[in-house]
Amino acid sequence: MATNRPPLAGLRVIDCSRVLAGPFCGALLGDLGADVIKIEDPTVGDESRTWPPHKDGEAAGYLVNNRNKRGISVDLKTPEGVEIVRKLARDADVLIENFRTGTMEEFGLGYDALSAMNPRLIYCSVSAFGRTGPRAAGAGYEALMQAFSGIMSITGEPGGPPVRCGVSFLDLTTGILCALGVVSALHHRAQTGRGQRVDGSLLETAVGLMNFQAEGYLLVGKVPQALGSAHPALSPYRNFRCADGQWVFIAGANDRLWRRLATALGLEWMADDPRFAVNIERVKHRTELEQLVGDAIAGYDRDALIKLLDDAGVPATPVNSVGQALSDPQTQGRAVIRRMAHPKLGDIPVVGFPVSFSEIDPDIRRHAPMRGEHTDEVLAELGYSDADIASLRAKKAVV
Repeated sequence: MATNRPPLAGLRVIDCSRVLAGPFCGALLGDLGADVIKIEDPTVGDESRTWPPHKDGEAAGYLVNNRNKRGISVDLKTPEGVEIVRKLARDADVLIENFRTGTMEEFGLGYDALSAMNPRLIYCSVSAFGRTGPRAAGAGYEALMQAFSGIMSITGEPGGPPVRCGVSFLDLTTGILCALGVVSALHHRAQTGRGQRVDGSLLETAVGLMNFQAEGYLLVGKVPQALGSAHPALSPYRNFRCADGQWVFIAGANDRLWRRLATALGLEWMADDPRFAVNIERVKHRTELEQLVGDAIAGYDRDALIKLLDDAGVPATPVNSVGQALSDPQTQGRAVIRRMAHPKLGDIPVVGFPVSFSEIDPDIRRHAPMRGEHTDEVLAELGYSDADIASLRAKKAVV
């Protein structure tokens, strides 16, 4: 039975990040129970607030990535605003930032300055290229880094233009890896008493995710190529179009499954043909094999093909829309879709923590904060009086 106390309860996280990778890291830590205080600029706020789609003026991208946080609006271009963050960092466990390299140092909020004040602080920096190296000062966005890293060159159909992956997976995975880095640094601190810097980058995330394709280049110099929905090391393992125009993904991922597929499609002869009998040969003769299999599949409507393959024990699935996937009973039956009570939108569904546990429940306890919603509350916790807060507001240091 899940405990009522989340594993990171009692920890305070200062989230100075914007848009996606950093805020997602903060949201994950918040899901696990940390008290996450989001710092927003008083004039523009988090840019994700402007991203469509919106409901009643509230942006989906902001709502989902800022759950389980309190929010304050602080102008870091003012000395008073900087002092607020310094006071927060003095007793904080974690600080997350994703400004361009050098910006936090210009504010006086760099790692060296804050760790000197709080040696136990875990300081997580999220950037495009990392905080060292010749490109450390370079800005980067998800699509730019998909292009720079080489991922875009292997995404899309053969012979077609490079294609951006539809999911912002570099930003989001960087957020996940940074959350893992923070938790690891917290464990290290528990053993040593010392904090440290966690340095996450979209580039290193991309290299890590290219995994066996990157290793293939490092090991034998093989440059991966775009294969559409196909797999560079397996065949047949891709989308096929059915007679009714709908698509099915078929995973003939090994010789046993390939034999089942060939038999189910009436292509038994192919299972023993030396060009197709084993996977390494099927990959070599990919074009011919996929043409023959595709021609056979083109005679079936999607639902009939799915039943045929299911009966034959061949892994296959319809290519769903996002709506179909989210509405599927399997998705609905898991805990990834949570409910969030929002002061403006009411009770809304929100994508939550994507891992389930037997002993803890990373539920949504707080809605994504309205801009400056908790400014007075947090400042009062820091010892600011009502008069102090009014003075800060008059100076436009806070909202």
